[in-house]
Amino acid sequence: MNNLYKKIFVLSFILVLFGSLLKIYHLEFATLFLMLGLFSTLCYIVLGIYQINHSVKLKNNEKVFWTIGFISFSFITGLLYYFKENQIT
Repeated sequence: MNNLYKKIFVLSFILVLFGSLLKIYHLEFATLFLMLGLFSTLCYIVLGIYQINHSVKLKNNEKVFWTIGFISFSFITGLLYYFKENQIT
């Protein structure tokens, strides 16, 4: 499941970036890519929160902080989790 989080996170980043570029140039399908990026962002947030809350290495207060971070600052927390995932779960 760890590898799945990384794939969804990268996919989300690429879709949002590509959709933003299409939107800047006023090209078709920009909204589609942005919506797919938003959906994949929600997927990696839910998957990250699930992995955090089922981790045996973290204390309860750390789980709460990670969960609040994913909800409030999804990209920054997602990026931190992307690089520190093996140490956390």
